[in-house]
Amino acid sequence: NSSDFIKLCLLPSKEDLDLEVFCLMERMINIEDVLVAIRRWANDRRFQVGVLSLLLKIDHNESANTLSNIADSAINALFKKIEEEMVAQHGHISGSSLAILAMGKLGSRRMTPESDLDLVFVYDSPKNSKVSDGSKPLSPGHYFARLSQRFITAITSQTSEGNLYEVDMRLRPSGNSGPIASSLDSFKKYTIEEAWTWEQMALTRSRIISAP
Repeated sequence: NSSDFIKLCLLPSKEDLDLEVFCLMERMINIEDVLVAIRRWANDRRFQVGVLSLLLKIDHNESANTLSNIADSAINALFKKIEEEMVAQHGHISGSSLAILAMGKLGSRRMTPESDLDLVFVYDSPKNSKVSDGSKPLSPGHYFARLSQRFITAITSQTSEGNLYEVDMRLRPSGNSGPIASSLDSFKKYTIEEAWTWEQMALTRSRIISAP
C-alpha cells in the first residue's frame, strides 16, 4: 500500500540503523542465529538502497553514505556478540581495548553494493599486561589476534543468507605478512618509520568505526 511505499522511500538514519540492529541482536540466543539474522538484516537494508537507486529516488552520494552506515551498524553489532563469546572463554585483559579502523571505500563512506571491507585492527594494553583473566588465559598479542580472526570469520562465513561482506586486510601494517591485530605502539612506529607513501595516503581515508 501507499504507506509501505512511503516508508520504503525513506532512508534510515545512522541512529535508526543502530537501534534496529541492536534490538535484533538482543533477541538472538546463539551465534548461529546472530550470523543468519544480521545477514538477513543487512541484505534487506542494502536491497532498499538498491531499489531507491533504480527508482532515482536517491543519488550516488546518498546511496554510498547509507551503504556505509549499514556496514558500520552491522560491524558494531556483530563485534559486540563476538567479543562477548571471547570474554566468556578467555576473560578480559584489564585496561586493554581494540579499535577497528575502516579504510578504503568504507573509511571514506563511498561504499557500493559490491564493496568489500578494508579493515585494520589496533589494540592498546598497559605495559605490564600479562595474560587475560579467563579460564583459558592469553597474552595481549594472542588475545586480540584471536578476537580479530573470530570477527573476520563471523563476517565472511557462509550461512543460509550468504555471507555478510568480504574482508580485505591488505592495508594493515606489513600487508598480508603482518599480524592480524597490531599494538598501538607498533602501528604508530610502522606508520611513521616504515610505511610506504601510498600506505600513509590510505590513512587519510581511514576512520575509527568501533572502539571504547
